[in-house]
Amino acid sequence: MRKRKCIAILVLQGLLEIDKNPRGKTRSWIRKRESRGFYTNIVRELMVEDTAAYREMMRMSYDDFKVLLRVVEPHISPHQVQGGQKVIPAPERLTLTIRFLATGETYRSLCFQFRISVAAISYIVKEVCEAIVKHIGPLYLKVPSTTEEWLEIAAKFEEIWNYPNCVGAIDGKHIVMQPPANAGSFFYNYKHTHSIVLMAVAGPDYECIYADVGTNGRVADGGVWNKCSLSKSIDDGTISLPSARCLPFGVTKIPYLFVADDAFALKPNVMKPYPQQSLTEDKRIYNYRHSRARRISENLFGIIANRWRVIRGIILLPPETIESLIMAILVLHNYLRKSISSKASYCPVGLLDTEYCNGRFVQGLWRQESMSESLLPLSVSPTGHNASNNAKLVRETLKDYFFAEGSVDWQWNFC
Repeated sequence: MRKRKCIAILVLQGLLEIDKNPRGKTRSWIRKRESRGFYTNIVRELMVEDTAAYREMMRMSYDDFKVLLRVVEPHISPHQVQGGQKVIPAPERLTLTIRFLATGETYRSLCFQFRISVAAISYIVKEVCEAIVKHIGPLYLKVPSTTEEWLEIAAKFEEIWNYPNCVGAIDGKHIVMQPPANAGSFFYNYKHTHSIVLMAVAGPDYECIYADVGTNGRVADGGVWNKCSLSKSIDDGTISLPSARCLPFGVTKIPYLFVADDAFALKPNVMKPYPQQSLTEDKRIYNYRHSRARRISENLFGIIANRWRVIRGIILLPPETIESLIMAILVLHNYLRKSISSKASYCPVGLLDTEYCNGRFVQGLWRQESMSESLLPLSVSPTGHNASNNAKLVRETLKDYFFAEGSVDWQWNFC
């Protein structure tokens, strides 16, 4: 044990001191950051000379970057000069962090680009992500708190995806990471990797309306939703969904609900598809309509994996830093999805799944990139879940509605 600690200390000292010369001073090439650094030369040039390339590099327009900077600058600006060296200004700190999230490059690679030490990058990224979550998150990633807000989401689901009483699509992914020292099997998951779980609820326009990240990968996937704060708040009445209502032309009231895949338990407010064995025509119709609504959660994860590539590999950071990093990505995703100047470049044509008016489905470009080694799906329980009769009745009511008065013309061609 003592030997391991000694090795860890030596490695840490190496990371902290590698950017210094033998006399303990900052290396000369790092001190030239202000005149020759990546931000000073490339970034500032793109701001003025090639705005399209700036959007590609930063995932946003310079105008949107300035809005972000205005909010977080007071919280990421250094307050004093240390060791006689000039401090790294807030615009460069924010640029560095966004570039790290967008590319997933190592701190060592960013060190050579930005001429900033690895040790400085490590705390800058953490500090900026925390500032984004704390000060921008409440504006762009918040759970609906009123009946009117839930009803607005449900109306969009029914209008766009033809699924009534739906207020979100639930999905979860394992974020693969390097386990901390002495963690043992605490983060070990069913795919024989180490991970923490991201549980998210997608809205009708591919936005994230709720996220919970941090559950260790060893926890059974079926129980992650039950343990997250949104599920608990709904169960104890802290967050109240709109009152149950009848479907059009119906007489049975059904609750407002979330759609999910087979990894989740069937509940009155969580619907999942019918098992694939011995499906009748009406059950195939229901599964198709259910899949259309739930597909938005797949696209949400597809977008963030395509645009924020740090999560496509094994993240070599502590779990608490990864939590801030993932939440910052979701906040930035919602911010850019609502932006007029950045939305088109953030989600270019063809990136998302496309469905035409006749029901023809074209897969988005994000599906061409395998996420098998980065965002792992939740495992499906081999024994199934013991659903209540009430939950089964809600699904039966929806099935009958989709098969009759709630049918759409093209559904018969896909079942």
